[in-house]
Amino acid sequence: MRKIATIAVAAALALTLGALAGCSAGTSTSTTTGAAPEGAPSLMPASHTGRFESLGASGCYGCHGANEAANPMLAQATVVPEDHYAQGSYATMSFDPVREQCITCHSQG
Repeated sequence: MRKIATIAVAAALALTLGALAGCSAGTSTSTTTGAAPEGAPSLMPASHTGRFESLGASGCYGCHGANEAANPMLAQATVVPEDHYAQGSYATMSFDPVREQCITCHSQG
């Protein structure tokens, strides 16, 4: 039982570090009214409160992600940077698993 608990804690730590590693210090493409520091990930607008918790990354992707017809799918949405996609390419049309915890880097504005 102790071995299982140790493995579970190690896995949780690895996932947390992986999510944090996905936070890029790259250029912000913020179009929100929130004031994120220069180089920090953009803030989510207040109108997005609870969306990630109820919909997960697929909820973010539904507006901000790419499909065959458009990038982003919702015309007024902020484009997700290409490095947030699997293999660093819009062509994959899926988020890099490390980047799927959007609220880890993009806090509520």
